[in-house]
Amino acid sequence: MDIAALIADPKRIELVAQPIVDAKRGEIVGYEVLSRFQLEPRLSPDRVFAEADRQGLGARLNEVVVRKALELAARRPANCFVTVNVEPRHLLDPGVVSALCEPASLAGIVIELTEHQELPDMRQLTHVLDRLRALGATIAVDDAGSGYSGLRQLLELRPQLIKLDRALICNIDEDVAKFALVQMLGELVGRLDGWLLAEGVETANELRVLQQLGVPLLQGYFLARPGPPWVQLTEGATAALELRKPSSGRIEAARHLLEPCTVCVSDEAWPERTLALRVSVEGRPFAMRFVHDGVTHIRTEAQLLRVKPTTPLGQIAERAVTRPEAFRWDPIVCIDEAGHLIGVVRLHRLVSALAHLQRNDSTPLSDKMN
Repeated sequence: MDIAALIADPKRIELVAQPIVDAKRGEIVGYEVLSRFQLEPRLSPDRVFAEADRQGLGARLNEVVVRKALELAARRPANCFVTVNVEPRHLLDPGVVSALCEPASLAGIVIELTEHQELPDMRQLTHVLDRLRALGATIAVDDAGSGYSGLRQLLELRPQLIKLDRALICNIDEDVAKFALVQMLGELVGRLDGWLLAEGVETANELRVLQQLGVPLLQGYFLARPGPPWVQLTEGATAALELRKPSSGRIEAARHLLEPCTVCVSDEAWPERTLALRVSVEGRPFAMRFVHDGVTHIRTEAQLLRVKPTTPLGQIAERAVTRPEAFRWDPIVCIDEAGHLIGVVRLHRLVSALAHLQRNDSTPLSDKMN
């Protein structure tokens, strides 16, 4: 593969864009710019960049792509940011730094640090990142939770945007461990004054759970595949997002606190030491079992508190605290219009959410990055 010839002819480098969506508003707020190379045989971008590194031309190829990406970003849609991928070690290359610092302002540009290799000297890298931030750039870390990205590096780099590894997103609607890990990362990133971006969203159920977790930014094939700038959302994604937009006056509702739970059908045995709901063959809950302070509790259908996804949190709290004292702290069951189980809301999370409602920031994410 002749990387030098590819670099000498930038027309053989094509840029595509994939939308990034504000999960709460259901709107496109940004695009990730990705490279495609006109080569025979066709190779994935990762393999092309790996070969360029092998030939000692990785930084030069990254520089050419960055220059093309910044030219394209200058024509981006209004109120959208653009993410540009850069290998961290290439940020120590004068040509790449020069390309990034050429515009008078990098407002609305997200420098996404891809993590395919170990990070270079942290002190030098931090100095370059500070220069880019001074020009208005936002710093992002790609594939958090995999490769060389660890908590130490997140603390040292202090990125404003952290992209979750797609392995954490795949089947999150069926995996309690992934659910808990993404929830934990969201809390950590919030304390660092940053945002999570979940990439690799490929199903409506994954979308639903990520919205329930409060992940603010989403990207993936279910929403839109990479395409010519500036590709729009698929019809299916638009419909799914529209269904879950908060209605006026109901910014915080049950759907924002939903958690998955174990389900038992018919006369299956209850699982040990876990929250579980017994449902009919149609998926309607009629019993619940959970453990609190080491004591097992079983609730019948008449003792379950049911709410809809759109029920405001204040209304849920009022109904919960007026229950008999023995049931006051029971998990709350969320059902759809047909009575089918969607998930549960735990009262301690409900109380915490109500306590923080006044601190809810309604400023669009696109405004913060521009």
